Amino acid sequence: MRPQQKGFTLIELMVVVVILAVLVSVATWTLTPSDSVKLNQQTLQLKGALQQTCDEAIFSQKIQALVPSKKGVGLFALHQGKWQTVSSVKPLSWLPGISVEWQLDDQLSAQAALPSPGWLCWPTGEILPGSVTFQLGDQSTHMSWTPLLKFTVTQKNAAVN
Repeated sequence: MRPQQKGFTLIELMVVVVILAVLVSVATWTLTPSDSVKLNQQTLQLKGALQQTCDEAIFSQKIQALVPSKKGVGLFALHQGKWQTVSSVKPLSWLPGISVEWQLDDQLSAQAALPSPGWLCWPTGEILPGSVTFQLGDQSTHMSWTPLLKFTVTQKNAAVN
């Protein structure tokens, strides 16, 4: 008769490690957002920033501007004839890996003496129409809006089968 052993065998430990490795890899795979989720998130963030800019213009009764750059979008307010960064609002940063192209009216931005071209929002709540295209991997999302902030969003998947 063999004496009873305490503890686990090597096989039992290896089986537990393999099961844990599989569970961790599945969890990591399912918790990583897909490209379309990231594009939707970025689109919703910009949509919110545009709406917030127009709300701020109405509330403060001052012209506001949303100015895009390669890193994100900043909010500016016209105060005593000069454009100043709105410090109470955190600038919107583009998500990592997303490339962004925007269309706007450069002439109106130049006439308004903006620091760089952007979208103006007046105290009436109207905004310059524009559009933005976000690209991530083989997917893209195009968002455009009217002066009364009616949004149109289209998504494309450039995958070739």
